[in-house]
Amino acid sequence: MQALWHVLGMVLSRQLPRIGHRARHGYTSQRSRSYAARIALPMAAPNPYRSPDATDRTPAAAAPHAPVEAHYRALPRVLRRFDAITVVVGSIIGSGIFLKPASVATQLGEYGFGAIISVWIVVGLITLCGSLALAELAAMLPHAGGPYVYLREAYGRMPAFLWGWTEFWVIRTGSLGALAVGTVIYLNKALMLHDPQRLQLSLGQQEFFAILIVAGLSAINFVATRWGANVQNATVVIKVGFLLGVIVLPFVTGGGDVENLSPIVPPIDVSFFRMFGLAAIAVLWAYDGWINIAPVAEEIQEPQKNVPIALATGLITVITVYVLANLAYHLVLPIDEVAGSSEVAANVVEKLLGPVGAIVVALGVMCSMFGAVNSNMITGPRIYFAMARDGLLPKSICQVHSRFQTPSNAIVAQCLWTTALIVGCYELGPALERFGVGEWLRATSESMDRPALYVVFDKLTPDEAFDALTNFVIFGGSIFYAMAVAAVFVLRVKRPDWERPYRTWGYPIIPALYMAFFAAMLASMLYDEFATSMAGLSLIGVGWIYYMWARTRPAAKAGAGNRAGTGD
Repeated sequence: MQALWHVLGMVLSRQLPRIGHRARHGYTSQRSRSYAARIALPMAAPNPYRSPDATDRTPAAAAPHAPVEAHYRALPRVLRRFDAITVVVGSIIGSGIFLKPASVATQLGEYGFGAIISVWIVVGLITLCGSLALAELAAMLPHAGGPYVYLREAYGRMPAFLWGWTEFWVIRTGSLGALAVGTVIYLNKALMLHDPQRLQLSLGQQEFFAILIVAGLSAINFVATRWGANVQNATVVIKVGFLLGVIVLPFVTGGGDVENLSPIVPPIDVSFFRMFGLAAIAVLWAYDGWINIAPVAEEIQEPQKNVPIALATGLITVITVYVLANLAYHLVLPIDEVAGSSEVAANVVEKLLGPVGAIVVALGVMCSMFGAVNSNMITGPRIYFAMARDGLLPKSICQVHSRFQTPSNAIVAQCLWTTALIVGCYELGPALERFGVGEWLRATSESMDRPALYVVFDKLTPDEAFDALTNFVIFGGSIFYAMAVAAVFVLRVKRPDWERPYRTWGYPIIPALYMAFFAAMLASMLYDEFATSMAGLSLIGVGWIYYMWARTRPAAKAGAGNRAGTGD
């Protein structure tokens, strides 16, 4: 992996030679300079990455973490409040609201609709607690990288680096690949429902379109963050509008049955709490993505005000939509049908509108997942960008494009690795068979009386292969999420003098509730999925080895030398 980073750095440092020449010689057009000056806003918090082109009026003495290299320019503030809200909503609403209701109904079906709807409300409120805590950090440190910056300032560079490491190699890029593949799968479903004989996509065509989605959205975000935000805004309006259509459909058509909602008050016994916990883990993933606004805080106008507003507004919107969508599902379908359905929304709309409803839902889910690809495309590169600023990744990764004012090389790096993962999940199984490795794996596993490891690559669909890939690091990723929220406590003690434009409402109870919930969830995951959790921790271990090497590099030492109060 060290070699891969070097190759990426060499390739990116040579992309678009004319632009590379301009960047290396510090050239920025008068138009670019005036644009940067126009959008840069004063920062109330310590500014670790002060731009020579920005008009940040924070005194240099208040920015003790600034790197000495002059080319570390700040990213322009081009995202407005509505853009920030759509990043939150679009990052959360993907496929979870369409797939997870079946898991929840399976766990809590015997306790009735009241138990089912309560788990969606409770987990939503817990997530809101986490977002309120994160808002304090994002308003105080509105810089690219988000949680990477918070972890670094609270615990030192190593935990921050390890989070970014898992984000790049699996969590972020794996999610991007899985969402792109899922988008194409639902496109294929819509085409097959219309004409299964002529319009069905082959696996090769699906692979091509998944790569095209990643490359196309990367190009849009490469050219202009504003363009990426416009795509995000459009997809969020469409997906929320689609869900609102599903919500009102039972009432408009009269196809709902209130008897499906009983009992409202669930019978409580000892096993109820265990089932509730298992259902909560499923619902938690449907709410995942709320943290995605933090890495782009550097590009949000008036982040001290707009980031907290976006997090609160976005989460309340999602909770409301999720609760109402589940109400609509259960009005139309009995609990046992919801539990047995892998496509609840499609079954609901098809029951009310007929076969055309299934096509409409397939297109709606496709758009929802496409928007989630774009939201991750916007936020991911800012994490690697911040790591490269600290000298922990190749310096070319933190280059700000001289014309487009975007983290161009970080976007290209993410695109390349995501494409590699997509190709791997489509091609690895056939390749194993072609070179005879599949036969060896089957023979080995049979001699060990275990399921064939080959099945992981040959029998699983590409989206299932991505799920298996990302599951390896879910445990470790969840630890970093909890650490980011806990950083509110740490920095209140460690940096009490830092200005906090927003303070966590209900502190310390609100973040403590989130921490307690996550501690219980992590303990459950460790108990039920020990092998998978350890696999995730192994990737973090590899990251630690790379970090111990990377910290000896001159660029990393320079970054550490410019950071007062943070250790390794």
